[in-house]
Amino acid sequence: KSIGGSIYLWLLASAEGLVLPQHVGGDIDLRSLTSAEGLVLPESIGGSIYLSSLTSAEGLVLPQHVGGSIELNRLASAEGLVLPESIGGSIDLNSLTSAKGLVLPQHVGGSIYLSSLTSADGLVLPQHVGGRIYLRSLTNADGLKLPYDFDLNKLNCPYNIKEEIMNNPDKYYMKPPTEEDKKGIKR
Repeated sequence: KSIGGSIYLWLLASAEGLVLPQHVGGDIDLRSLTSAEGLVLPESIGGSIYLSSLTSAEGLVLPQHVGGSIELNRLASAEGLVLPESIGGSIDLNSLTSAKGLVLPQHVGGSIYLSSLTSADGLVLPQHVGGRIYLRSLTNADGLKLPYDFDLNKLNCPYNIKEEIMNNPDKYYMKPPTEEDKKGIKR
């Protein structure tokens, strides 16, 4: 039911018949899975989860708690993707070209990789991001709202967009969370 360490099944091609423990203290490496069909992930993972070959979130149910990072860097669409409310590490969604259907956690302790997004339309960033935000392919800043306390030096995007944000901070930063909002942020 529980394992304190990590599970490395990086060559596993199918999750059919795979039974994982309910709780994993370390990482789960399933980087060769191309489909989430039959995959039942633990309720909580203390470390990171590597699903870097998935191209669709269909059937994917992520744990409620992930202490480390989530790697879904080949996911082509956010349709059907349900992320935990809080992630201790980073989240890699580098292949997404649209934020349609993407609901990011309220708290991300590490970085957010969205380097293929060309538009911030529909993008709702977390209230807290501890690391960097990678938006290298953005063509404009329309619709972008950064966390209220986010250090602009940690934003990786085209310079003209960063300059637009610097010149109009009220337009591109969220308002500080209320006391009630803070209670809802799990750390």
